[in-house]
Amino acid sequence: MAHAMTQKTVRNLLAKGLTGSEAGRIVVQNYIDESCGKPGFLNEQDATAIFNGVNGHENGVAYNKYMALQRALNMGFVICDLAAKEACLNLALIIGLLRDANTKKTVDLFSYLCPHIVSRKQYEEIVTAQKERKLTFEYSLGYVIEKRFYAIAPQEAKEKIDEADVDIESAEAFLSAVPEKYSSFCKKAVSEIHALHTTGKLKAIYHDEDAKEVEPLLNKWDSEGFVSKEAMKLVDMLFVTGQQLYECDELPEWKRFIDKYQTHWFSDEDERFKHDYAILEDSSSYHLDEKGYYKTSFHPSEWITRIDELTLGLRASEDEEARPIEIVNAMLLALLDKVELDARLCQALKVVIDASLKAAGIEWEEGTGSQERSYHTLKIYAEEYNRRLEELQKEEQKSWNTEKTKLETVLSNLPSFDLNKLIPSSPSLERLKEDIFERITSDNWLRMEVASLEYEDSFSFKKTFEND
Repeated sequence: MAHAMTQKTVRNLLAKGLTGSEAGRIVVQNYIDESCGKPGFLNEQDATAIFNGVNGHENGVAYNKYMALQRALNMGFVICDLAAKEACLNLALIIGLLRDANTKKTVDLFSYLCPHIVSRKQYEEIVTAQKERKLTFEYSLGYVIEKRFYAIAPQEAKEKIDEADVDIESAEAFLSAVPEKYSSFCKKAVSEIHALHTTGKLKAIYHDEDAKEVEPLLNKWDSEGFVSKEAMKLVDMLFVTGQQLYECDELPEWKRFIDKYQTHWFSDEDERFKHDYAILEDSSSYHLDEKGYYKTSFHPSEWITRIDELTLGLRASEDEEARPIEIVNAMLLALLDKVELDARLCQALKVVIDASLKAAGIEWEEGTGSQERSYHTLKIYAEEYNRRLEELQKEEQKSWNTEKTKLETVLSNLPSFDLNKLIPSSPSLERLKEDIFERITSDNWLRMEVASLEYEDSFSFKKTFEND
């Protein structure tokens, strides 16, 4: 809300004579305008005239009540601003730690996506390890048919199937995804794999639990070579080893597949299969360890949090041992407790100031007061803290996530910060508004009002003030 008070209106009021309450309200209104960043409407001459114009005991008492309010407001604005700044500074410290930890995750992601540098010896060992796993793995005949189709069909056939974005988890699903235009290649692929199976070149096995279902279909498939849903169900229950496929001259695509290193094949079993690799040829011994593997002097993400960990004592310095994670966690929780207390004080002062201004008939534009600016800044910091904490605490474990550092472990245990839970209870706020202006009897009024506030979690400023 906005008032229409000007120097002209003040002088007109002075000419008519002011009561103590009117005089006090004008002075406080001018003070509030200036605290909100607006130009005041009282000059020194008018302010003196207002003060001198207050006559009589009753008017003096009323005027002094407004002056006590102004002194309390002045103190409240300062304390509110200091409390908010203190809370923001402490939150900024933790936000910085969270930012570094989240930046590390980003670095880890890009490091994961980029090729990993290895020596030639190292790469050949990785390729050999994956090849050995491919040779011992059992592939369903349905998958063998699918690979055979791609080997004999035009490249555009695979492109069309990929464009359809079909979830292919069975031979039947695969055949359904093949456009009619390429169905002849499907029949040919099925026929070729069937012939290799019946002649014994691809001697398939099946699991014992599937025997009752497989054997009747298998006899029928061996004798008739039928193509139906039953046949497609059967080939998904028949398996051949990679070794058999590798040695089958009629299926050259399998030799290429097994010899070639492929990212993510068996990566759940072996971390090495999760990455693409860049091979460092003719590297000096400086870059190789005793196994002939490439060694990096550091990983980029290790240096992002190093200074923070030294500051917190999580890393050992020259003259001090590393602190246990539990101690650092307690340190940060204590810091958050201090943030919480400052935030409560900022909010308590805000609600008391807002209620007293309204009761005193003072007008101001919403959001422009000093106490509201302080609270708004604090709210921004709290939101940023929660955002970065949530980003770090996401439960899903990404495949690229590296092992947590000590700093990440500590930060992940921190609680979120909810400003709304630090507001006085609704009944307490209602009681605050009742006759608040009448209770302004001393310069200790503001402290008493803050101490009277009650909270849902049983917090009380009375205990805090008693310890001061």
